[in-house]
Amino acid sequence: MSADIAPLISPAQFEFPPGGLWLSHCKDGPMPRVAANALIALLQTELRPWELRWQNDFLDIQQKLRNAGAALLGVAAKDMSVVTCTSTGLEAVAFGFPWKSGDEVVIPAGEFPSNRLPWLALEQRGVRCSEVELWPNRRVPDASIEPEHRLLDAITPNTRIVAVSWVRFQDGIRLDLAKLGHGCRARGVHLVVDGIQGAGTMVPDLKHASAFATGGHKGLLGGQGQGLLWTDANFRRQLLPLGTWLSAPANASQNDNPWADDGRYLEAGSPTILGCGALAASIDLLLSAGGAMAIRDHVIKLQLRLLDRLSRYPAWAGEATRLKRLVEANRVGAVLSFALEQPVIDDLLQRGEAQGISASTRDGYLRVALHGWHDSGDVDRCVDWLSSTG
Repeated sequence: MSADIAPLISPAQFEFPPGGLWLSHCKDGPMPRVAANALIALLQTELRPWELRWQNDFLDIQQKLRNAGAALLGVAAKDMSVVTCTSTGLEAVAFGFPWKSGDEVVIPAGEFPSNRLPWLALEQRGVRCSEVELWPNRRVPDASIEPEHRLLDAITPNTRIVAVSWVRFQDGIRLDLAKLGHGCRARGVHLVVDGIQGAGTMVPDLKHASAFATGGHKGLLGGQGQGLLWTDANFRRQLLPLGTWLSAPANASQNDNPWADDGRYLEAGSPTILGCGALAASIDLLLSAGGAMAIRDHVIKLQLRLLDRLSRYPAWAGEATRLKRLVEANRVGAVLSFALEQPVIDDLLQRGEAQGISASTRDGYLRVALHGWHDSGDVDRCVDWLSSTG
């Protein structure tokens, strides 16, 4: 009998209802109490602006978020930008890059609109968006897939950027950023990453990447409308600056170099301090639990336990085996996406709702998302729920 797995983050940090099992942080992450408390404390400065301390309650809050995000991603804080969401981070790159007519961007087919629409919009500038099937001739991916090779093979002399979701929103497949980034850099192409489905639960390798954008409301456990953008310094200098008055050098210089050369270069306007404070507090909670590496290892243990137990049921053996092989091949993020017929998904979601279990569905997949607050009891309860439909 396998040993019990304790949570890395106490469930008492959250406002879960009695008997509730939240398996949907891939849709919306629950904000922990510590983040809500930080938000409430900052809200007092909105009620009483005469008490606001410019450095402590405004500038330092933004910097705290940059520092926390950098620590979680394993990058330098000076390369972090505060943005509203994944989309605005990717738009800063897409619309700020020095494109020429005839240039090309390569993206996977089936991307979430956040990582598709900004690139399609560039057609008005004469930029072609090439969408690549990652596993042609099959609907459901297995451990034999090589999506990085498909993307690298699609690069042409006109390609300037390859833009991907690190973890895909529907099937949960995680791309190898190290392999893909190395291949892109060797070809003189920039790798740009939509990281929202992996941030907070997986460890990104950004050594050869140029940009990484994520919203804060999923695995990072912040609120809607607050996110982060990381850019490589050399790549950032090629982009059109978005920064306004808060992006000026410390002395608000009016000279020939009016923009700061750090991540503030890409920060458009004033951020919401409430969102910054809440997200910084949530990320600090993740860091106190051991950071992304510890959470990743915890999630993988839970996934393997779930799939091992689910494979004992004949109706689930095939799908459990497919996903287990993907987990063992480091091909999934924190979401197990079960490829099922829609009537089965609908039935399971209805049964789950009656039991206080919340999962989600996208494009023919039932998504079960695990995080640091889950334990082996949650997994066993999930198995009982899933196996109730054969």
